[in-house]
Amino acid sequence: MTKPQIVADNVLTGIFLTDIRYRTALTALLLQEAVEAGRRLALVCVALAGRTLPLARALARPLPNFEEWQAFAEAIGSFEDPQQVIDWLHVDASTMESAEELIAFGGLSRLNSAVRVLQDGPPEVSTERDEAGTAVLVLRSYGAGGGRSEVRLPLVDEQIIALGDMAGDFVAWTRDFIGAYLDARSGR
Repeated sequence: MTKPQIVADNVLTGIFLTDIRYRTALTALLLQEAVEAGRRLALVCVALAGRTLPLARALARPLPNFEEWQAFAEAIGSFEDPQQVIDWLHVDASTMESAEELIAFGGLSRLNSAVRVLQDGPPEVSTERDEAGTAVLVLRSYGAGGGRSEVRLPLVDEQIIALGDMAGDFVAWTRDFIGAYLDARSGR
């Protein structure tokens, strides 16, 4: 569960010290890790909420695809109170801070385009300039039906740092929710 955060932390450590030519590739990697961490969070939350399979078996499934991610993002977006998240996940109040932060994150659906682009593997990565001359990371993928998906992200320091923070937050919440489940199972 922690791989996305470890990679993101390491990339952030050096991204601003490395040659500018590498910033595009490193930012694409950060986005990939943030999306993977979000999809792992969705996998854990859906498994905890449903409990139709033993948790270990549910977590061995592939990461959620775009449609499953979208349903998860909408479910979280419908909650107004952190207690609703806790009740949905069937975990105890020890996860209140994570539930509060998840709701405060506001809008997992803003990752929809990135999830769609990254769900089937590495995309085409390039850099373009917007009207103001700012470098923009562009990721494109092509689905089995030939449809093209695209996500654009300005290559500005705040956006790059936010990707690393996002990966870390998603991993922390995932660990907290699954930890509460495991503690309850072990009687702690």
